[in-house]
Formats: sequence, structure tokens, C-alpha cells
Amino acid sequence: MAATRLVPLALRGAPQATLAILGTWAVLDVLGIRDGRWSLAFLIVVLGGLSFIVLSAAFQWGSIRPIGLVGLGGGYVTAHAFFLGLDVVPALIFLTLLIGHVELRILAERFAPIYEASLDATELSRVRGALGRAVLRLGIATVLAILVPIVAADLAVAAVVPATTIPTALLLAGALVAVVMVLALLPSLERRTASIRPTADHGAKDN
Repeated sequence: MAATRLVPLALRGAPQATLAILGTWAVLDVLGIRDGRWSLAFLIVVLGGLSFIVLSAAFQWGSIRPIGLVGLGGGYVTAHAFFLGLDVVPALIFLTLLIGHVELRILAERFAPIYEASLDATELSRVRGALGRAVLRLGIATVLAILVPIVAADLAVAAVVPATTIPTALLLAGALVAVVMVLALLPSLERRTASIRPTADHGAKDN
């Protein structure tokens, strides 16, 4: 039972942990811009994006969350593109982690309340199975989103494709599209959660 109580805590803490990593990463990077004015400008953008994300979670203002995500991710990418240099692998990891933060938040919002309800052994087993499959799919999508562009970059270095700035940018853009598409192809997560929630709610009412 102790493990069951820890699951919702872990689910709710995972998005916050990833957001803390992303925020620290982005702030440290933009502080590395030599031009103080641009460094301050990007710092405001990044911190503003973080503020919007935190406020959206604290007050359930879902409408401002995309603004925060764009501010955080856009500030990071733009700062690297124009001032710090855009290295494909770190950029892919950052942006994949940003998308992963969104997916982890969705998992937390859907599964944490179910775990906090009163469940019998059968219902708990179903919830664990659904959560395990969702986490596995997210993990596979994350790994593929990082590894596939790295392989493509290795092909560029091997002169299979030209290793220039334009192909590098296209690789990054293509990787982002791949991440979004793979994560979007997880419809079973919503269907399985929808089928579990009524059962969990019914069990809570009975108790």
C-alpha cells in the first residue's frame, strides 16, 4: 500500500522536476550570452515562459500554458540559433524533454486522481497496467526522438548527406515533427484512461 501512495506523488512530482531541469538549463544558457542586453532580454522571455507554465498549473489556466511553453522553448532555441550556436543533440534533448514535460503533466492529471481513489485489487491492477503501458510508450517515443536525428547527423558527417547549416536545421525540425507525431499516436492512453475512470469513481462511491 505504501508503494500505491507513492505513485500519485511521483506522478505529480515528475512534471515539476522536468520543468525545474528545463528552467535551470535555459536560464544558465541565456546567461552565457556575452551581450548583456540580449542576455537580459532572453532571460525575461525564459522566466516569463516559466511563470506562465507555473501559473497555468497553479490556477488551472490552461489557456496560458501554450504561451509559457513557447516562451521557454522558443527562448532557448532562438538564443542558441543567433548567439550561442545550435548544437543538434542538446537542442533535441531539451525540446524532447519539454514535450515530455507536457505528456507527464497529462499522465499526472489523468492517473493521480485515480490512484488516490479507493480501488480494489482488480481495479488497481488495471490502473497499473494502463499507466505502465503509457509510460513505456512515452519512453520509446523519447528515445526514438533523440536517437533518430543523431543517426541522421552521423550520416551527414559520413558525407552521405551534406553537413551544412541548412540540413542541420532540417534535421532538428524533422526531429521535432517526429516527436509530436509519435506522441500524438498514443490514442489508446486516453481510451484506456476513460474506461478506467468510471470504474475507479464507482469504487470510491461504494466506499
